[in-house]
Amino acid sequence: MPVETRSAYARACAALRDGQTEAARDLTDQILAEATEARDLFPSFIARARDYLLANGLTAGQLHAEEERLGALLDPAGEGVDPEAAWHALRAAADEALRSCAAGRGDEAAALLDAARRAWCAAHDRACDWIYGLLDAAARHLGEEVIGAMWDALMSDFYATRDDYDPAARPWPDSAQALLADAVASLRGHLSGQERMGEVDVTEEPDRWVVSFDPCGSGGRTHRPDSTSDGRARMEPPYDFAVTTGRHDWAWQREGVCLYCVHCCQLQERVPIQRFGFPLRVVDPPTWPASRAGGKCTWSIYKDPQAIPAAAYHRVGLRKPAS
Repeated sequence: MPVETRSAYARACAALRDGQTEAARDLTDQILAEATEARDLFPSFIARARDYLLANGLTAGQLHAEEERLGALLDPAGEGVDPEAAWHALRAAADEALRSCAAGRGDEAAALLDAARRAWCAAHDRACDWIYGLLDAAARHLGEEVIGAMWDALMSDFYATRDDYDPAARPWPDSAQALLADAVASLRGHLSGQERMGEVDVTEEPDRWVVSFDPCGSGGRTHRPDSTSDGRARMEPPYDFAVTTGRHDWAWQREGVCLYCVHCCQLQERVPIQRFGFPLRVVDPPTWPASRAGGKCTWSIYKDPQAIPAAAYHRVGLRKPAS
């Protein structure tokens, strides 16, 4: 099953430098499409996280103080947390790069697009970290045990979309192909990889496809000083964002899981198992503090759901159905 895993930004910059305007246009369209997930989801997650905190015991004053702290840490320049505006700026920069390419200024065009990538990456990471910071506030004020329910509140609208992959809705081989392609596109869009270019690896094994990120560009990068803008893991000072300290079904029964990464356990595994019997992707996340020195997050997409090991169910508090 061939899947394009190379960075769309790297390919677009190469096309721009070579004067291949139409190829570059196709690739910048792909870049913008892949960036829409963060543009659309991050503002909703932030708004719902605020609502959850206020509905579950934080006062408006406490929430304001938490966000004042986040602003000082994540947005000292006062640029704001607005992925929608940042996405439109990315689109405008891509258009300008294409005009420069068409005018024969390929190196200038590539430089414009790369600068736009870096600006988008900064805005993307600021919003992602803001969500993590609000989850951290929940763990400190309300207790770590609320994080699974908090993610349910943030993602409840998306759970029904898992039903699109139910074998009762379409053949599993078709779903597996879609899950693989979507995983690669999504994590390219989140600018995975140490260079934040959108690097994703895919390997095929006899029973599954394994998609890996070194690191993932959303939760995974928070562990890694080599993948953050200021060279600091978000679990370390001055951030000190929480990771799981207990073993929870909604975090693979593992300690050291980034609270942002919990959403993959819910969305990829627990919810699909509960709705139609098996996980869509089996996730092996990095865990702190070993993850500070590196380590990939891997997603396994099984060619036959019956081949998914029982341990993948047990670690999220569920049982594999009898075949």
